[in-house]
Amino acid sequence: MPKATFYTHVAQVPIFTCRLIARAIRDGGRILVWSDSFGRLQELDKMLWQYEAESFIPHEIWEAGCPMPEDTPVLLAAGGSILEIAEDMTVLNLSDDFWDTAPVLPERILEIVGNSLEELADARERFAAYRRSGFAIEHHGMEGKA
Repeated sequence: MPKATFYTHVAQVPIFTCRLIARAIRDGGRILVWSDSFGRLQELDKMLWQYEAESFIPHEIWEAGCPMPEDTPVLLAAGGSILEIAEDMTVLNLSDDFWDTAPVLPERILEIVGNSLEELADARERFAAYRRSGFAIEHHGMEGKA
């Protein structure tokens, strides 16, 4: 059964994103970071190069139309339509897309939600859609946490 994990009330989304990616690859999996903005991916690419100088996070931007890189644990991608990925991949969703409609459902979806009312409302919609699609749901409230 696929799982969707929500991290809500995240104060510093970019830093938390890097931390979550680092933790995900420490666990040995591959992760696709999905965004609806190529500019946002470029910013994240720079942050991953600078995040914790003592620990390198191997990553690559995966451009639409190109074959999926096989040896890179973290792929950054953006686009207008959800890509087909391997079922055992984790997706870190930084977009408003609903991954419950993906051609192949990922094993796990991570959703980072900031503090704004709009972000929380959008997350509630994705939460309900994942639940209706049979995803197991986890929620972590990050209020007051680093």
